[in-house]
This record gives sequence, C-alpha cells and structure tokens, in this order.
Amino acid sequence: MNQNILITGVGGQGNLFASALLAKSAIRRGYQVLATETIGAAQRGGSVVSHLRISDHVIHSPLIPDGQADYLIGFEPVELLRNINKLKHNGLYILNTHPVPTVSCTMGIDHYPNLREIIEALDSLNLHGYTIKATVAADEISDPMLMNMVMVGALCAVSEFFDLDDIKAIVAEETRKVLVEANIEALEIGALLIRQAVEMLPA
Repeated sequence: MNQNILITGVGGQGNLFASALLAKSAIRRGYQVLATETIGAAQRGGSVVSHLRISDHVIHSPLIPDGQADYLIGFEPVELLRNINKLKHNGLYILNTHPVPTVSCTMGIDHYPNLREIIEALDSLNLHGYTIKATVAADEISDPMLMNMVMVGALCAVSEFFDLDDIKAIVAEETRKVLVEANIEALEIGALLIRQAVEMLPA
C-alpha cells in the first residue's frame, strides 16, 4: 500500500498543519510516513509544497517523484497548476478557487492567469479532479484561515485511506479548545462540498 499526497499553496495558508494531521492519522494506524516541505523565499506569500508519503513498507525519500502523487491538493490555483506534473494520470486533484498571487506575481515578475485559464489548462491534460470554493466556505464559518480544514475534509470524502471521523478526533486533540468546533465544522463542510461536486458531474 502506498499513498502520496502533495499539498500546494502559499505561506500562511496552513499547509503544514494539514499535512501533519494526515501524517498523524497514518502513523497511528501503523504505517510508515515521510513528510517534507519545500518553501519559497518569502515566509508568507511564497510557494509552499508539502510532500506526504505513506506506505506499509520502508520509504526511501520524502519527496514525491513526478507522476506519482495520488492526490494533489491545491490550496491556491496557480500553485496547483505549477505542480500538476506530480499527479498520477489516474490520480485526483482538489482545487480551491481562491487566488493568492505570490510575491513574484504581485511584483509583476510572473503573470497570474485567471481561474478560467487555469481550469482550461487542467482540462487539456485530461486529468480527474474537483474544484471547490473552500476559502469562501471557510469565511462563511468564521475565518478564511479555516480553508485548510475545508480542503482536508474534502480529501477525506474522496479518499478510501483517510477517515473523516479519525481526522476530527486528532483535530480535537491537537487544536486549542476554543478552535475545535470551527475546525470540525470546516472539515464537515469540505466533505459536503466534494459530495456536491461529484453529484454535479455528468453521468
């Protein structure tokens, strides 16, 4: 059994906490886990990519090779597209629609495409995935920073490996008491958004 999950985003979006929750879930069930992050020059606003590798045998590198990610979780649209080469052809991506232009974009060094261009680029690759408004949903709960939990909940809803109730239990243990309820609500909304996205696909 192998599971490779790549979480892409920018600094300040909560990649590391999301990756840590998923890693802890796997470790508690006795799996081998390696995780690492590649972080851009800016602590906040720079690219952040979290690699999470899970297996029932020894893993030799924490970095996910090209074409080997089972799931590509895009907290930020361009960052997902930038790392799309990591996704297996039969893998699955989950894209949050809310843009957070990186430092190079705000400085005018890079062009930031609109969402339609990003979706068209993904469609041209003939890959399978879902697009959800995770930041909007998080904002409606109480805080757009809960977007990472919305995306983790979405992953749990489509993955046979991760269990939503298990992740909720870890959140209850690892999060300050005052934040537990909102985090769990965000997880549940993420799962709901994915189920709605699946239902909207043509039969």
